[in-house]
Parts: sequence; C-alpha cells; structure tokens
Amino acid sequence: MFPVSLFCKFGWQRYTIFASQFGDLPLNYTLSRSKRRRTIGITIKQGKVRVAAPESVALHRIDSFVASKQDWITRHLQAQQTRLRDLPKRLWQHGETLFWLGQAMRLEVRPGHRNTIEAIDNTLQIRLSRRCTQPAAQTQKLVQQWFRQQAQHWLDTHLADMPAAIATPPAAWRIANYTAKWGACSAQKTLSFSWRLFAAPEWVVRYVVLHELCHLTHFNHSPAYWALVEHYDTDYREAERWLKQHGHSLLNDDYFSFSPH
Repeated sequence: MFPVSLFCKFGWQRYTIFASQFGDLPLNYTLSRSKRRRTIGITIKQGKVRVAAPESVALHRIDSFVASKQDWITRHLQAQQTRLRDLPKRLWQHGETLFWLGQAMRLEVRPGHRNTIEAIDNTLQIRLSRRCTQPAAQTQKLVQQWFRQQAQHWLDTHLADMPAAIATPPAAWRIANYTAKWGACSAQKTLSFSWRLFAAPEWVVRYVVLHELCHLTHFNHSPAYWALVEHYDTDYREAERWLKQHGHSLLNDDYFSFSPH
C-alpha cells in the first residue's frame, strides 16, 4: 500500500514507496509541487531522490511514475554512492585541503586565544580557543562562515558587471545554505546561490550566476531561455559537465573535496 500523506502545496515533503511497489526496499523521496511545472521530474543528489510535480497531479500518479523509474533511480543512486566512496572523507582537521574558486587552500588549525579564521596566501589559518571542546565542528563552522562572507563579496563585486545583469538587473542577491541546488531565481527577482558553489572554478561559478540571471528574462527552461544563456556563454555546456562530474562532492560537506582538473 501507499502511505497516507498530507498535501504539501509549498516546499518539500517526504513520501515513501513501500517494497511492494519498488523492488526489495522502500524508496524515500521528497516531493515539491509547483503551479509552473507541466511534467513530473526526478533528480538525485547526495544519494537523495527529489521529485518535482505540477500541483494538479494526484499523489498516486506521482508514486506510479517514480516506481516506473526504478532501474534509472537505482543505477544513479549506486553511481553516486560509488563516486562518494572513492573520495577522501573530510575530517575538518589540520592539513586538509579545501578549494576556493577552484584554487587549493590548505587548512592550518592551531591553538589560539579565540576562534578565528584568516586567509593567508593559499592557506586558511584557523585558531581555536583552548576551551574549544569540538575542534572539528568549530573548524567546519568557521570555514562555512568564511565561505559565505567571501561568496557574498564575490557576488557584490562581480554580479552587477555581468552583461546579463546589465540587460535585466536582479532586485537583490544573497548567499544561501543550499545542499541540493546551486542557485535560484525567485518571482521577486531575487537571486540566491549556495555558498558551496564557490569551491568550483570561477568560470563554473560565472556560468551558474549567468544561468540564474537569464531566468530574469525567461522564468523557465524553454528553448528561448537556453538560447539566451548561449548568447552570453557559448561554452556553458562545459560548465554543466563539470558540475555533473564534481557537484556531488561539493554539495556534501563530508566529502568537500575534488580534483579541479
């Protein structure tokens, strides 16, 4: 049988397809409904299944559609798990490497009078108070704060000068804590970007910003939208390929590592 679920008009809600409908194991997925969507879509990120569907589609139809994609979902879940398994696990400790705009930065974690972080050359100098009882968690917190601050500064410095922004300027822009997407464009013309994106090479970051800027003109992914993207960036497909290959590790803080080449 299918679970009894409340209708979720906005945001993500969890659902389960039980074993009788999906092979040998239950499948958990999150669902988002939208008035703008015309079709049901499935994405898999960080080993999680997300389904986007029109508001008018009944839940049992969505479940049936997801179940019909069993082989595809299983294949992609296994591929993601394999890629993550091959990556070094991040421990947030001295000597590890992070990336800022594709450039390697070494973590240097040492005792200090208080918890601080500072970028010097190609290192992130972290000082932890001797009273700190969770050094890994505090290091991770400091790194995330630094990334958010630097990412906001990058946007403030570069976004307004991008040709697509000049053509159709956004109302505002901000850094978000997205873990399943790189950016978003709201109906109020506010652009949001995951701070995790800024580990990628700068040319990839510029593409994602352009991607959202073009939504200010075409609030969809129509042929006209992609033509506009290509007008400003003829090599955008290279950035798409890069994100497809490396994005699973950037969005997962436990494996925040990749080869930039």
